[in-house]
Amino acid sequence: MIELFYLPGSAAMAAQAAVEEVGLEYVAVPVVRELGRTVSPAGFLELNPHGRVPTMVDGDLVLYESAAIVMHLGDRHPESGLLPPPQTDARSHAFRWLAYLTNTAQSTFMWFFYPERYVGEDEDACRAVVAGTTRQLDSMFHWIDSQLAGREYVLGEFSGVDLYLHMLTRWGRNLPRKAWTLPNLGPHYRLLSERPSVARMMQRQGIEAFPE
Repeated sequence: MIELFYLPGSAAMAAQAAVEEVGLEYVAVPVVRELGRTVSPAGFLELNPHGRVPTMVDGDLVLYESAAIVMHLGDRHPESGLLPPPQTDARSHAFRWLAYLTNTAQSTFMWFFYPERYVGEDEDACRAVVAGTTRQLDSMFHWIDSQLAGREYVLGEFSGVDLYLHMLTRWGRNLPRKAWTLPNLGPHYRLLSERPSVARMMQRQGIEAFPE
């Protein structure tokens, strides 16, 4: 049976929602971190030397990076709709979107949430990093919102891209202009939050779509 290692509200959201979307039986294994270090479960660093979530174990396959897990599941379970059919323009656009969301938007969030990792404990430098990444993220969400105009889903039809965007939109609640307040992102986020696979993921992680 598949094991999926996660932290609530983390980058594991998209991967776990994808597992739920496919309908696989799996065990969700919480990871505990203290002072930035993984303390349980025992042996986790042997599976993922970076100590990050999500990590998926499926038989002999150990896979990490949320976008990779989404694409893997889409390939192995084409009936799920997580990826458009092979050799189509839509599939290429799905890859482009997943690359953008993970390499650009998600990585910028890491600077926003953890500026001290990059500039040390200097408070002025950390504030400057947060201010700069806030502007960047605001611009990114504005562009993403424009791409959703006139459509329910990013590619027109549901795909794993929507699960990934839902995760980042939830992270965007921490911005001065909450990402889900944008005119097209808001309905997209609500639509995905009500999707059974996403609702089950949030329930199992013990998180809410609109936390206070």
